[in-house]
Amino acid sequence: MKIDTVILGGGIAGLSVAYHLKNKKYVILEKEHLVGGLCKSVTDKNGFIYDYTGHLLHIKSKYVKKLVRKLLKKNLALKNRNSWIYSNNVFTRYPFQANLFGLPEKIIYECIEGFVEAKLLNSQFSILNSQFCFYDWCLKTFGNGISKYFMIPYNEKLWRIDIKKLTCDWLGNYVPQPTLQEVITGAFTDNNKKIGYNATFFYPKMGGIQSLIDELKKNIPGIKTDVKISSIDISKKIVKTNSGEMKYKNLVSTIPLPEIVKLIKGVPENVKKASKKLKWTSVLNINLGIKRKNISNKHWIYFPEKKFNFYRAGFYRNFSESLCPEGTSSMYIEISYRNRKTSKEKMLKKTIGKLKSAKILKSSDKIISECILDIPYAYVIYDKNRKSSLETIRNYLRKNFIFSIGRFGGWKYSTMEDAILEGKETTKWLK
Repeated sequence: MKIDTVILGGGIAGLSVAYHLKNKKYVILEKEHLVGGLCKSVTDKNGFIYDYTGHLLHIKSKYVKKLVRKLLKKNLALKNRNSWIYSNNVFTRYPFQANLFGLPEKIIYECIEGFVEAKLLNSQFSILNSQFCFYDWCLKTFGNGISKYFMIPYNEKLWRIDIKKLTCDWLGNYVPQPTLQEVITGAFTDNNKKIGYNATFFYPKMGGIQSLIDELKKNIPGIKTDVKISSIDISKKIVKTNSGEMKYKNLVSTIPLPEIVKLIKGVPENVKKASKKLKWTSVLNINLGIKRKNISNKHWIYFPEKKFNFYRAGFYRNFSESLCPEGTSSMYIEISYRNRKTSKEKMLKKTIGKLKSAKILKSSDKIISECILDIPYAYVIYDKNRKSSLETIRNYLRKNFIFSIGRFGGWKYSTMEDAILEGKETTKWLK
């Protein structure tokens, strides 16, 4: 069988490519039974709908906003972010650096003093200065206090590496940088000013994030699921799968770079070596259904302290009441890991205990649903090897007419909106 464009992976990036190819001949090959990648939901026997962690639509592009509204129509709600940090036994608003109000007085003054000192000493400092690692950037941008109580411990917990080895290439607009006035205002008043790229978000009213995928795939007839790729012959332009061979003109890959390098026959040694230098963080996504309504009024909470094994927890009912049966609540808890040794059962037990110690769960709460989703590839690590390794691999793939896109195909920190736009843009290169 010969196809103009073969798309590897049915996540949102791959689906976007197919959607924007319109009437051209293509096929999506997806290894799972359902498309969506990490942008999908599961429904358990009790009627709880769980996403693969919090999948919220932070949309800036007019095009993507128009597309999402076209697909979901009335099944779309705009939410104002209500996110918090739990540390020092108190809740403070997100972002930490602009909302110190509620913390012990000593910590507030330590954070303000450090911030002022950083501003005085580093007035010419630029995020674009590549000589700085993320650790240095935190100290130069926020000072010792804010770095000590949130930026350093939280990011060490998320990335699972020494953040002195983390570059600043991923930052973009993801880390809010408040002014001195905003820091002081947020230190002495309960300031609800929305700061950051995710101050608002869209989310489906019904069906979880899966509803976006369901509407998108209605416009994409060329989808094959349960397809396992065994090898790719770039000289003959053939993809070999468990259901036969497929000859292509263009190959678009959204699968993780280390995985596609393994699949290609005769990969040069320098490309193999570059692939082995790529690093990433995995996430264990624990979902719980609780027989109590309104366990929290928050969207999600960050946990920077080491005593908690998770870095973030969110509450589905506050995205949409349709995600929980009547009289119940549900939540997702995210635990990042690299080379996990602890069993899922032990991690679940510890997580429940820590949620109780933070008084999010009560000792009397009855957990009526548990769903653990393992995400092997979750966050790309930006270290000193990423840029050169990525360039080596992508140059090789491009030379062989393979377009590698998306979070893991492009090996980058990106959003659902980014994936949709990149999928659209990629179609311009497919002839």
